[in-house]
Amino acid sequence: MKNITIGHAGPNWRTSARARYYAERGDGDEYAFGATPADALKKLEEREAALFRRFDESLAEEIAFLALGAADVLKEHPGKSLDAHDGYMGFIGEVIRHAPLLSERWRCTDTEQFGGVWLYEVTERFGREWAEVLLNGTDINPSEQLESILDDVMEKRS
Repeated sequence: MKNITIGHAGPNWRTSARARYYAERGDGDEYAFGATPADALKKLEEREAALFRRFDESLAEEIAFLALGAADVLKEHPGKSLDAHDGYMGFIGEVIRHAPLLSERWRCTDTEQFGGVWLYEVTERFGREWAEVLLNGTDINPSEQLESILDDVMEKRS
């Protein structure tokens, strides 16, 4: 999470007459103005919240199993620096953001042909393997990784 800076809005800023303070995240990644420091911070948080979609409960299972897989990998690499991912939460976030990809692929899957437990065999495995990809810094497409896993699972069933 990037730091928030709150300060006086200088004469070079184009703000409304009432705006005397600014709140800025990071190096101007997001900013807002207000009459008081609290007002500027509130407006910054409102702007940031508007950028993120609401939580889709239909993705809860995918998110949980992706996180389980990623957590298993982190147990295998104690002390591994996660600074490049903004720490533990950022790392897990980079894995679980693929939940819509897995959910959509499940919708397109012939469940009779698959015949397994998607969350255990595909989603959790994707979480493990994608965590390894992130830790190793390799350049792999997540869709291709998912298809590779699915092909492997289906081949084992044949």
